[in-house]
Amino acid sequence: MSNNSHQRPVIHFLDYRFDQQNQNLPHTNHNPSHDQNQNVQQGLYTKPLIQHRQRKRTSVLAWCMAAVCTVLWVAVILLGLTVLIVYLVYRPRSPQFDIAAASLNAGYIDTGNLLNADITLLANVINPNRKVNIYFSSLQLDMYFQGIMIGTQVIDAFYEPRQMEALRNLKMITSAVQLPLQVAQEWGNGTQPGGGGVTLHLSGRFRTRWLFGRWLRFTKWLHPSCEILVGPPPNGVLLKKQC
Repeated sequence: MSNNSHQRPVIHFLDYRFDQQNQNLPHTNHNPSHDQNQNVQQGLYTKPLIQHRQRKRTSVLAWCMAAVCTVLWVAVILLGLTVLIVYLVYRPRSPQFDIAAASLNAGYIDTGNLLNADITLLANVINPNRKVNIYFSSLQLDMYFQGIMIGTQVIDAFYEPRQMEALRNLKMITSAVQLPLQVAQEWGNGTQPGGGGVTLHLSGRFRTRWLFGRWLRFTKWLHPSCEILVGPPPNGVLLKKQC
């Protein structure tokens, strides 16, 4: 009896200390929202905010690029429609270049395979357009024999109304142009009495300004070319042409 009465107060004393320790323990319940708010205040959650700002900037840049592309496409479409309307209204056609007449007045090979020649040309420039006037400038015509230039002529600028023709007299003078031996022999064979003549190549370069009404202008370079066959001098008339 006496032993049992001494043990009960000891157990009661230990329980009391255990309860007291439990009351003094800190509160351990986890609150995620509270921790996140503290982390945001401490700068630990700034990365999502930066990503959001970058997405916003990227979106604005994408809209700007889309707007620029749209404006460019609209400008291209309007330009294409304008060109189409002008073409349908005016129906522009390129001027025509032709050799109406040609004459080989003189042409002989001097010592050392040197070519001397006198050639007269009558060039015809035609404006076939019904509603477009053309101004010609910077006109130059070169003459070749077997790929070698033997003469050149500059033509004065002129204005040609619609559906009109312009004739220009050209005189090509060749003086001491050295030819290869074989080319010189071909010239001599073609220009001797009873020969078959010589084939000459004409290459031009014209600057044209097309006048569509009063306000619309268009500039274009033309490069006409012709091949002519002229007989032996002194009356080497035009035998054949292709322009």
